[in-house]
Amino acid sequence: MQEFEEIRRLDYLSSSQEADPRLAFDHLFPGQRGHMFGVLECLDSAGRSIVLRAFSSLHEGIRYVEGWVPPILSRRTYREVVLPGQAEIKKLSRAMRALDPSSPGHGALASERKHISNELMDKLRVLYRFSNFKGEERSLRDAFLFPDAIPGGVGECCAPKLLNHAAKSGLRPVGMAEFYWGAPTPSGGREAGEFYPCCETRCRPLLGFMLCGVENAG
Repeated sequence: MQEFEEIRRLDYLSSSQEADPRLAFDHLFPGQRGHMFGVLECLDSAGRSIVLRAFSSLHEGIRYVEGWVPPILSRRTYREVVLPGQAEIKKLSRAMRALDPSSPGHGALASERKHISNELMDKLRVLYRFSNFKGEERSLRDAFLFPDAIPGGVGECCAPKLLNHAAKSGLRPVGMAEFYWGAPTPSGGREAGEFYPCCETRCRPLLGFMLCGVENAG
């Protein structure tokens, strides 16, 4: 957080000398926007301390920033599955806004949008793959504690990204902290600079699987 205060951009760990204007905090946190950030301290096989950093889903769909752990979903899957699905959903939403909500056309578009959204979620439940410290890998559908009630956005939070990267890299977690940065949320549930536990609906139902074998990791 001290680094955030002083540098006010997210690519301060980049080897490039040229700052990306999209990653300046003034751009990332417009209006009432804010994000969760996480830090995981690990030990490698030689007992050296390694610090991993992660962010939750960012403004404008930014997914890769040098110095931060990568997302769980691959570039190819995101490009070939997620983006086309999201584009179709947004297209239908725009068409719906142009119609009277009580019209038959609005209802038909709403049904089509729901079908496409559900179809995309079904695909993602299989395509998201999570690793644990026993060397096991499961899909979101098989790793989540409540497979019949998986909310959207699972796997895009800090804790799963950090633990997945540590498990795949042969690192042993020591301690983790997550904090919020940006404008306070309208509901008052998040304040800049405050630490928060992993969210109950998206992260905690994954952690049982992801932390398996952690006591013998590294």
